[in-house]
Amino acid sequence: SPTGKRALFEARGDIFSAPAEFGAVVNLTRSSGVAERYPRWSPDGKMLAFWSDRSGEYELTLRPADGSGAEKKLTSLGAGYRYAPKWSPDNKKIAFIDHVAKIRICDVGSGAVTEIDESPEWIAHGGLASFRMRWSPDSRWLAYSRPTGNANNAIFLYDTKPSKPHRVTTGY
Repeated sequence: SPTGKRALFEARGDIFSAPAEFGAVVNLTRSSGVAERYPRWSPDGKMLAFWSDRSGEYELTLRPADGSGAEKKLTSLGAGYRYAPKWSPDNKKIAFIDHVAKIRICDVGSGAVTEIDESPEWIAHGGLASFRMRWSPDSRWLAYSRPTGNANNAIFLYDTKPSKPHRVTTGY
């Protein structure tokens, strides 16, 4: 958690919050027959983002981190598998990559999803599961590395203001 007092994990399709030292382990989702994956705390610690297949397909879902209140499905992307969501520091955007290596950003307020980039080369499950993105402290820029089509990777910066990716390194 942002405070370091609790840890968040998935097990058997549910999301659990466990204390760092003392206290109860809490099943936050209690959703028999539903799989929730890749839970992530918002930077302010108030919300959780995760993928839920409650609708039949994995959709980005939010719920209060304290377990109170209902969950809210943010996306309606349909068929496919998505990987760990990455919150922006201002709690307003969530970036993620999917099974076909499309990098997207979801606006938390509206649920609007923007495809920002796509790998020209196939990336295996292991590479997608370990794909890293980092937000700038002001939540304007998203940095990531992806294949460039020549069997090498380059670093890209996505600027959310003009909604444009910039390749900032050569493909070596």
